[in-house]
Amino acid sequence: MYFRKLFVLAFVRSKCKKDSENTSYVNGGIFLSEKYKELLEQYDIKVLSTFRSRGTFQCETEQGLALLKEYHGSLQKLALEYEWKEKLANAGFLTTDRYFLTKEASLVTYDRYRTPFVLKHYFKGRECDCRNLSDVAASCRNLAFLHKVSSSIEEIPFENLKTETTSHLFERKNRELRSIRKFIGKVRGKNDFELLYMNCFDSFYKEASHALAHLLKAEADLADTDCGMCHGAYHYHNVLILPDYSVATVNFESLCYQPYLLDLYLFLRKTLEKNHYDYAFFETGISGYSIYRHLTEKDFLFLYLLFLYPEKFWKISNQYYNHRKSWIPPRTLEKLQKVLAQNEERHSFLKQFADFLRTLNINLL
Repeated sequence: MYFRKLFVLAFVRSKCKKDSENTSYVNGGIFLSEKYKELLEQYDIKVLSTFRSRGTFQCETEQGLALLKEYHGSLQKLALEYEWKEKLANAGFLTTDRYFLTKEASLVTYDRYRTPFVLKHYFKGRECDCRNLSDVAASCRNLAFLHKVSSSIEEIPFENLKTETTSHLFERKNRELRSIRKFIGKVRGKNDFELLYMNCFDSFYKEASHALAHLLKAEADLADTDCGMCHGAYHYHNVLILPDYSVATVNFESLCYQPYLLDLYLFLRKTLEKNHYDYAFFETGISGYSIYRHLTEKDFLFLYLLFLYPEKFWKISNQYYNHRKSWIPPRTLEKLQKVLAQNEERHSFLKQFADFLRTLNINLL
């Protein structure tokens, strides 16, 4: 035990010595590691304080809070994201995590190991609480304002504005489901996940086929669904509620051209999944969104058809198929069990949604 304590003490001293050798001061006495000092020196900013948060390095500067993080995406996509955020700011949508440019007017800087980093404006706030009706309303209102501003910008940075039709999307997902079902059917010695999957596949695939059939019948009426530049991953992790209860929108890496309602659908679906498909959260989200963007009868029909598709089941299927099959994480089985447990609640929500559509004299075919 005595020698073990000596070893631990020596290790700690060695670690402290190593850390002290790799640290330095920058901008008036702020204590930084050599790595972050070198990175931040490439920007024309003055650092006032620094701290770590959720695997990121954040710093308070004279221009506000900033976040320094590794970047592993496409440089072309990064340039597009930068351009679109600047266009949004110029059009009046200001609270996004816009990028700083280096002294050399570059979006990316590199450490000594050639790891790329970006520096973004950030905000003192908390993630949207999707179990809080006020947060849900504020987030959907913010999304509608984002879409309103986006639709006012004439120059769109994408060269090819073609988007996959929703019917083609459903057809592709259904083909994938059939392939996964065929693959699992041939597996010998099925594990618990695969046994449960085979047992519930037919009911979920029936729902998927039903959603596609309804969509194909309504597709002509939905042909003029409003499309534009969308966030692409607008959910509660990427929405920050600020101290004054304004909203900031972050992480535009999934920026894309598609129907605006897909952004709204994603946020509402994830919110409903967290709240046992409580219809009150759907109504609150719709009310918030409607402040800046009026939803038509066709918009509501499109949303209903999106919710009709068993998206969560397809997502779990896809995760399984693209994962190493020799070991299935227990979490994957838990997710499938949860989808099964929630499906009755989901059907109840869909019935309430269908009843609402009938009040608008919408034919559900």
